[in-house]
Amino acid sequence: MIIKIWGARGSRPTPVHCEQVQSKISSVVQRIQARDTASPQARERFLASLPPWLFGTVGGNTACVEVTPREGPTIIIDAGSGIAELSAAMSQRTNPRHEFHIFFTHFHYDHVQGLPFFGPAYNPDCSVHFYSPLADVRQTLSAHMRHPYFPVTMEEKMGGNLFFHQLQNDTLQLGSAVIRHRELNHPGRGWGYRIEEDNKAFVHASDVELLESDFEKSDANSAFFGNSDILILDTQYTLGEAIEKFNWGHSSFSLGVDFATAWDARRLYLFHHEPLYDDAKIHKNLQLARWYAQRLGNLDLEVYISQEGMEIEL
Repeated sequence: MIIKIWGARGSRPTPVHCEQVQSKISSVVQRIQARDTASPQARERFLASLPPWLFGTVGGNTACVEVTPREGPTIIIDAGSGIAELSAAMSQRTNPRHEFHIFFTHFHYDHVQGLPFFGPAYNPDCSVHFYSPLADVRQTLSAHMRHPYFPVTMEEKMGGNLFFHQLQNDTLQLGSAVIRHRELNHPGRGWGYRIEEDNKAFVHASDVELLESDFEKSDANSAFFGNSDILILDTQYTLGEAIEKFNWGHSSFSLGVDFATAWDARRLYLFHHEPLYDDAKIHKNLQLARWYAQRLGNLDLEVYISQEGMEIEL
């Protein structure tokens, strides 16, 4: 399967503002030396040497992750503002798909705000399936597109073939992918998803404030969290912030490393980035998370930032 990040911010969209762009440009200019402009190759080497927080951005769209299995329809987790970017990209693809299955971790605004801009939902040639363990999926989504909050309603304009499903069984198979869900600790209730294909496992756990019970070696925990190849995890805060914001429903990057270590995850992707953090701060947290994994003695764990446009092949 191929996993692509279309939005990784938490709470609200976070566009890069003018002062941040100016600061990046100023920092790059200060690093340039005469030899860096001597040839096209020298310029490319210089650009490649820049730190990622300077030459690029984590992105500002809220949660949306696309999963393309080896066989079967497109799977999407959450419809934050990132799904609008996904929709725009789909219109440019040479072999567009026409069947989409959207799984919601929960219905807080940052996870549904992009849905009105998802083009396939308006296309009568497309089928869009919506999933949640909650019973009122249709009513909940429809409520986000009502006057006076949005100019058109779901019932008025979404001309695609729409299907609404309450997840009840433990597993669901879509093509070559097997999907399971599990409730997580988040205000108003939230869920994580585990997607398996060809003996590979991807766990998506956002939003979640990890509890001591999530570390217990129970059969249920082991079956859902254990031995994942990819773990995308809510790591919005530093440990100090997580303690200060107890019961807000989010975790820290250090606790995320503890969790990935406890459940033998191979790759941890920090996710649901704090909107007040700039790129430099998020990359600093990444370095601290990697340092902490080393201090724990977990030399096998790879830690990355979930970044818009990132593709992960599994």
